[in-house]
Amino acid sequence: MPISPDSQRYTAFNTCYGTYKFLRLPMGLSSSPGSFQLLMDKVLHGLTFNSCLCYLDDVLITSETFEQHLSDLHEVFNRLQAAGLKLGPKKCHFAQKSCLFLGHLISKDGIQPPPDRITAVQEYPSPRSVRELRRALGLLNWFKKFIPNFSAEIEPLTKLLRKNAKFRWTSEQENAFTKLKSLLTNSPILAFPNFHTEFYLAVDTSSKGIGYMLYQYQETASDSKEVSVIRFGSKSLSKWQRSYGPTKLELLGMVTAILDCAMYLRVVNLLSSATTRPFGRYFKKQT
Repeated sequence: MPISPDSQRYTAFNTCYGTYKFLRLPMGLSSSPGSFQLLMDKVLHGLTFNSCLCYLDDVLITSETFEQHLSDLHEVFNRLQAAGLKLGPKKCHFAQKSCLFLGHLISKDGIQPPPDRITAVQEYPSPRSVRELRRALGLLNWFKKFIPNFSAEIEPLTKLLRKNAKFRWTSEQENAFTKLKSLLTNSPILAFPNFHTEFYLAVDTSSKGIGYMLYQYQETASDSKEVSVIRFGSKSLSKWQRSYGPTKLELLGMVTAILDCAMYLRVVNLLSSATTRPFGRYFKKQT
């Protein structure tokens, strides 16, 4: 991606051999990701969200049939060629029934964690220090959308990081760590959203945290309907939020879930499985 002559001087750097400047966009500049994404959005305009998805230099092409896939590939290749962009053959995979995209295993069935990452979690040893615990939590946090009530399940671990807390790895922490590994191993494949039908939100809020599940009823091959989970979500509560009453906690959970899932819910109907009766009383009292 060429840099305009007027901007090249801002990339200059000194060496013992003289002063050099970049003529093309390098990795590492704060504006590089945004500029390159803007370029790709322009190149693939009209194809994005129809036959392909693009994040920086990762392009995922999806098709209903093999013949359609060839046509979609041809269209994307033409766009890239016209823009003067080249592909690395060793990094390209064609006509795949499943593939890794942005750290997720994508197939016709949905989205799931890649097997190697699940194995890494299963084999991860119990933390023996705060530093090791932070590292383990960083690994587990990556999977939180696959684990129901993640914040509540991880609470025995996170409380060891509170101010003035002493690091004591007891059976409580070991059981929670083992359970999280089990939940990840048995986590469902997250379904692709269908924007032509209703979404449902199941919200569970307690003093330990907020947990929710965004799901739909999707038809199966036998013409029956089954629950398809789109994503799980959760949020831990602050010291002051944990002191809220039941009704206010439920309201906080609903608002949190709706805001987190806003990208799915802006243009569709939302049906919540949360109890609405206490909410009605609350709003009446406030007004």
